[in-house]
Amino acid sequence: MTDSAVIQRLAELADDAEAMPVAAEARELAERLAAGRFYVACIGQFKRGKSTLLNALIGTPVLPTGVVPVTAVPTVLRYGDFGAQVRLAEGWRAVDPGALAEYVAESGNPSNRLGVRGVEVFVPSPLLAGGLCLVDTPGLGSAIEANTEATREFLPHIDAVLAVLGADPPISREELDFLAEAVAGVATLMVVLNKADRIRPAERAEAAAFSARMLEQRLGRPPGPILEVSALAGRRDESTRRGWRDLVSTLEGLPERAGRSILEAAARRGLDRLAAQLAWALEERRRALTEPMEASAARARALGALQGAADRALADAAPLLTAEQQRLSAWLAREREAFLRDATPKVAERLRADLESAAQVTRDSALGAARDLAEANLQDWLAQLEQRVQVEYTAAMRRYRELGADLVGRLLAAVPGGTTPGLDVDETDGPLAAPRRFFFAELLHYHYPATPWWHAAQWLLPASIRRRRAHDAAEAYLRHLLEVNSSRVQGDLEDRLRLARGRLESAVRELLERVARGAEDALARARAAQQAGEWRISQEVERIGELLSRLRALAPSPGKAA
Repeated sequence: MTDSAVIQRLAELADDAEAMPVAAEARELAERLAAGRFYVACIGQFKRGKSTLLNALIGTPVLPTGVVPVTAVPTVLRYGDFGAQVRLAEGWRAVDPGALAEYVAESGNPSNRLGVRGVEVFVPSPLLAGGLCLVDTPGLGSAIEANTEATREFLPHIDAVLAVLGADPPISREELDFLAEAVAGVATLMVVLNKADRIRPAERAEAAAFSARMLEQRLGRPPGPILEVSALAGRRDESTRRGWRDLVSTLEGLPERAGRSILEAAARRGLDRLAAQLAWALEERRRALTEPMEASAARARALGALQGAADRALADAAPLLTAEQQRLSAWLAREREAFLRDATPKVAERLRADLESAAQVTRDSALGAARDLAEANLQDWLAQLEQRVQVEYTAAMRRYRELGADLVGRLLAAVPGGTTPGLDVDETDGPLAAPRRFFFAELLHYHYPATPWWHAAQWLLPASIRRRRAHDAAEAYLRHLLEVNSSRVQGDLEDRLRLARGRLESAVRELLERVARGAEDALARARAAQQAGEWRISQEVERIGELLSRLRALAPSPGKAA
């Protein structure tokens, strides 16, 4: 049976179970798989130029662009006669591609107040003819939180990732965390350094190397080549023209080279996720049918009242969560202060001794010696710190899980009977569970004059003055490296704890909302069956058992419901 046929079977099963949201999503996925279409999502921080880049790739300026955060809704670019459609609560509606900004741009549809659930733009671009669909996603890290959430909600549908980075500022921790989440279930990752025409070649190289190290450490695998590109053809130099050709060539060859494996992986992910959603809904219905109606009604009422209670409980828990953040932050600050206090004079003294003993010292060699010493000492410090960090961080995560479980337990204490999906906040359990995230930033462009006239003028000075200046520059560079990179170690852990707190709060709200919806639906069905009589209840219980058996045969080990 083909992948699309399996998903179509799941859609039919969901139809039989009257689980319409699951059926609709499964049918859309089956249709996409049968047509050989897969989604390459363009992901990055806001104002990285994602929309402009995609417009250049398809050769048509169809996506809105601007100087403020623009994209508010993920937008799929697919092959076809030129046109567009948006999906609203009542279904798909054809729209004028020229009016697309009214639906997908932050200015026309702020925080998606129109409730747009999907956008597709049809473009007769040869790049899209093989089934590849490009997806423009809202940028991360803008002041508009709903935009980041819209991108996160699209993650389950991503089949491949095109990460769009920049050099100023370089890749952020939020981008790293989000990319790690996005590529967790996909094999294909492409990375570009966009707007490369705006920076000098040396800075491009430093930014690309910097991003590659960070990505490999965060993702646990090499990210592949980072292509330097510019979406503006008129501003491309030799390097960005080469990067652009490589990007287009990679995308053009993707359907033939990896299209089949991408579609197979998409089918597996979709089957696991949708089967898990359907299994939980059926189990909830069976529980409502087999317990007294009064108990089901009480459960549904209690669950329905949990949304406001959850917000209040999270507000009550905020001081405890904040205390954990502050405790770890204060501990890290003390560790960093101790490191700088002890290490800086010792490393500076070692640098002076090395430079004094060298037969010849240039600015280049002095800065290189400072960089090597700073990196070696920071890595040694981090190696010594890691085990203690593990203990402290694990304690904080344990406390977070305890708080979350206690929170959900207290909220559900008044809810009789039933089972609920577990609260999953284990993904951040310990910084050593994932590859080391610390990256050493060289920061050389802050200390190395780039003009050739400056370099030429140095050789007009006496050798003793050149040597002294090299010593002074190297020591300043060393102190800067120690200061900034030790701050990165501290900031990395603090940011991870902050993100863990956000995930915990989102998980609590999402879990309670899902169980409330499921309980309401199960209660309504149980009441209808009860009105028909005991025979109908028995019939429904038997039917649910049959549906679950068919589901287990179709998807023996479904994943967690998302």
